[in-house]
Amino acid sequence: MPRLLAPLLALWSCAAAFAQILPNSITVTASNNVNLQPDQAIFSVTVQSDLSVGLDDVVAAVQSAGITAANLAGVSTALAQFGLQSKTSLLWTFDLTAPLTQTKTTVATLTALQQSIANANNGLSLSFTILGTQVSQQLAQSQTCSLSGLIANATTQAQSLAAASGLALGSITAISGSVSTVVGTPPASPYASSTPPPCSITVRFAAARF
Repeated sequence: MPRLLAPLLALWSCAAAFAQILPNSITVTASNNVNLQPDQAIFSVTVQSDLSVGLDDVVAAVQSAGITAANLAGVSTALAQFGLQSKTSLLWTFDLTAPLTQTKTTVATLTALQQSIANANNGLSLSFTILGTQVSQQLAQSQTCSLSGLIANATTQAQSLAAASGLALGSITAISGSVSTVVGTPPASPYASSTPPPCSITVRFAAARF
């Protein structure tokens, strides 16, 4: 063997051995968030009145449908033209939610109230529409988020990747993400659905060659 070849082979062997123990890592993301199916129907109920009518009068007219002052979404004006004359009215808009399974019952209740207000001939009129659906706060709150469960999920994923890559899975070196069991305040807009609390973490594991 040439005099210079032996040191080079020895150096190459050391470099190869060193390469085997260089730190490797496997990073996975575990999530427990699910796509919840909406369980509430969202109604918009509008009461038209004269300018002299106040909120208390309007609420008294619709309270039989479970509508209170807390359901008030806004007040606006409407201008109606009658020939050469015009009349300005107030439009009181309320948001009302109902279980999706009771949508038909709620429609029947609002229809009966609409007819009752019309028969009262007190200057009020009621109209309503279904805006859509949403996930209720109660359903969103029922979704639990377990950190230990997420770590176990991440470990299982990492073990599968390590086995497929010919690596030995080591300990956890870093965790990041968002884990919460607290649901925020109800959505300000009826179009905004409630969502489950954040439940997702990214975990980095050390790994080494066999």
